[in-house]
Amino acid sequence: MTMRTYEHIAYLLIYMLQASGKARFRLSRKSIQSISGRSIIKSALIRNIGEWMEGVAVILPLNRGGYVVISQESLEGIAPLKIADVIPNWKKMDIEALKLQVEAIGAEDDDE
Repeated sequence: MTMRTYEHIAYLLIYMLQASGKARFRLSRKSIQSISGRSIIKSALIRNIGEWMEGVAVILPLNRGGYVVISQESLEGIAPLKIADVIPNWKKMDIEALKLQVEAIGAEDDDE
């Protein structure tokens, strides 16, 4: 297996994104292994690939395994969100209160 440079991998992924005509796509760990020429995929590899893709696309790990490549262009239209609109008292919340809120919302999501 030939190991490719971070730059080479990034350009392969950018080309995949452009050639597919999609705004995003998912890649399995096995696909990243094949594309990169590496048997072990470390977070540093993904970070370095991401640096080469900067301004064009982002690559992120997925919780269920694998990775997602998203075009930067598709992220441009995302609506802004102000913290005060969602959490009016955010300046007064300590870390323990925040943890409780996050855990409570997570529990609600698990119930659905």
